[in-house]
Amino acid sequence: MSDSTTIKVTKQTWDALRQLADREGLTFDAQIGKLIQRERRRIIGAQLAGVPPSADDHAVLDASASDVADASR
Repeated sequence: MSDSTTIKVTKQTWDALRQLADREGLTFDAQIGKLIQRERRRIIGAQLAGVPPSADDHAVLDASASDVADASR
């Protein structure tokens, strides 16, 4: 890691991050990156949830559901 910085967090936050990182065998940097990625996906999901699906979206979802059902047999 060529560029780094220091952030100040409470001991409670540090311990929680350490626990998450240890559980997944990740470094702090990798765990923070993973949390950022999850949050970005959550934001995108929330934005998408606010838009009603179009007829084309329903067709894709129905086809995907059929594919999953077929694969599970």
